Amino acid sequence: MERRLTAIMAADVVGYSRLIRENEAGTLASIKEHREELIEPVVSARNGRIVKLMGDGLLIEFASAVEAVQCAIEFQYFIGLKSEDTTKNNQIHYRIGINIGDIVVENDDIYGDGVNVASRLEGLAVPGGIYMAANVFDQVKDKLDLTIEDLGPHDVKNIDEPINVFSLLLDEKAKALVSTMPQPIAPARRSWLVGAIVALAVAIGGMVLWQIWDPSSQSPDTVDLAAVPSVGKPSIAVLAFDNLNSDPEHDYLSDSFSENIITALSRFVDFFVISRNSTFTYKDQPVKVQQVAEELGVRYVVEGSIQISGDKLRVTAQLVDATNGKHLWAESYDRNLEDIFSVQDEVTRTIALTLNENIDLAEYDRLKHQPTDNLGAYELFKRAQEQSFTFTKGGNIRAMELSRKAIDLDPDFASAYIELAWTHNFGYRWGWTEITPREESLALAFEMARKAIKLEPYNFKAHQVLASITVQTGDLEKAASIFEKAISLNPNSAQVLADSIDPLVYGGRAGEAVERMQAAIRLNPHHPDWYLWNLGWAQYFAQDYEGALASIEKMNGIPDRLRRTLAPILLRLGREEEARTMMDEFLRDNPGYDIEEAQSAPFTDEEYHNRWLDDLRTLGVP
Repeated sequence: MERRLTAIMAADVVGYSRLIRENEAGTLASIKEHREELIEPVVSARNGRIVKLMGDGLLIEFASAVEAVQCAIEFQYFIGLKSEDTTKNNQIHYRIGINIGDIVVENDDIYGDGVNVASRLEGLAVPGGIYMAANVFDQVKDKLDLTIEDLGPHDVKNIDEPINVFSLLLDEKAKALVSTMPQPIAPARRSWLVGAIVALAVAIGGMVLWQIWDPSSQSPDTVDLAAVPSVGKPSIAVLAFDNLNSDPEHDYLSDSFSENIITALSRFVDFFVISRNSTFTYKDQPVKVQQVAEELGVRYVVEGSIQISGDKLRVTAQLVDATNGKHLWAESYDRNLEDIFSVQDEVTRTIALTLNENIDLAEYDRLKHQPTDNLGAYELFKRAQEQSFTFTKGGNIRAMELSRKAIDLDPDFASAYIELAWTHNFGYRWGWTEITPREESLALAFEMARKAIKLEPYNFKAHQVLASITVQTGDLEKAASIFEKAISLNPNSAQVLADSIDPLVYGGRAGEAVERMQAAIRLNPHHPDWYLWNLGWAQYFAQDYEGALASIEKMNGIPDRLRRTLAPILLRLGREEEARTMMDEFLRDNPGYDIEEAQSAPFTDEEYHNRWLDDLRTLGVP
């Protein structure tokens, strides 16, 4: 039996029996349309999970009370807009109740007093209203600017103690919190509902139940071994750990826990580890480990959760062999919050030893890593990373400020120096800095990277940023050597592989760069867009112009600086007018860019460099 603390939303249709009696077909069609076009997208956008669909209602759970309340507001707002075009007698209204409670989880369904209280609150609510328990009110009162009325205690059926009820008014304050309507969820993403029903039906069959215990038969919840790529080593995906607290501000801890396990496992050459970008696409989604394993091509899946109460920390984790559905290992840890990083090390060690008993413990001890004892510094570092990933000047400057604050809290925190080194590197390379002259940014980047390596000589990310900085000096041989050092420390890092193509391209080895980028994409099938940018850049120099265009067209958008790459590709494909228009747009937004700056790029291969410059001149770069 699994128990957890969660925020529960109960919703139902007001006057369902009357609506069905008067217009059965129209009512059912409208409710279906509401669920598919309004409710499911809003719930998904707010990281909720639809636990159960009934004829006239829904049961939904959230890891955060704030997300539950915001979802309820948007739920009622968009349903209200939909009803404006319907005659009064045919309008469909919902009531919503929200509670935080301890629940029992069984076969993806949830039970317990926490659910019962949410249902009773929903029954008390007025049509189109949102009623919440006192524990929900306590969570949101200081976080959301809302008008909430205290309706006092109410006695309800089958609940021993009176419930103190609060009513949320859908006034202008509430409307101000409504986000843009999310896009409807495609039928393929709703397939988990059908899967859940099918799984339940199968579970009812006695013969199937016995098959679970029959080692000669394969469970329907297993993965075909033929579907798992053979990479010559155990393949593993670590899912984002669930944050069981109602406060979303604790997400950074649960996310970081998963990330650090991924990083630690990636240091072992014995494992093929899927990157964080790919596994985190399943965060807060109701998916089975078998589905994850098939989609990512792995055999083993790690999942878990984190819950914080005061200064106490509870971590649960389990390791599943997705080829047979067998739980190889499961454990829970009750520790002081300050021990979070030692728990990470312990979990990682256990997983590693379970998968491969021949791991060299002495080597593991050498690589074992505790980033910092200061959680405040760690949080600042994670926020700096988020800003850096915006790839904008403002985000880079903000990341620089946050990294400095993290270092102020913990002067021996290597990861903060690494992040600060990246910001200075981008400041020099793209002009994303307020430091003048820009050369000073390059000197600071070197200083921060070397400080990180001094603190942690085996930290592959420290060597990665040092290599990237070294590329900017034009010493490609030295940069490539440092990249190889980073790869040797963590051969499963897709990001290092993707980053390491710069000295190959600038040095005239575009074919090798393409192969390396393709390997990085294999390691990280849910890669960020800049992987495709890098691949297209390498394909351009490898003279695979159609491939370069195809890579870039897979991106979700065209960043400003990518136009400088895409225009020469279009030129080489004979689309000169389109290429000139794109370059004109780039120059209009970047009036300071000219051939002199392009000549300063760190090429050592003259043929590549001249081809690049010739294309830029043809496209009108002054």
